[in-house]
Amino acid sequence: MDTAEEADICRVCRSEGTPDKPLYHPCVCTGSIKFIHQECLVQWLKHSRKEYCELCKHRFAFTPSICLIVLLS
Repeated sequence: MDTAEEADICRVCRSEGTPDKPLYHPCVCTGSIKFIHQECLVQWLKHSRKEYCELCKHRFAFTPSICLIVLLS
């Protein structure tokens, strides 16, 4: 039986968060799909042209950098 704790990973790229690429939780999803990198979210928003999570229907919300503000304007 493996008792090692699994690290949180991005729901898009499946990579862990790092100091220069932290993970955010911009919606109300839980579990393995809770976290996402900001740049992965920006790319997904460009691709999907939506401002809400397709799974939980919550409008994405977190303190974005300039690139996300420009994208949503």
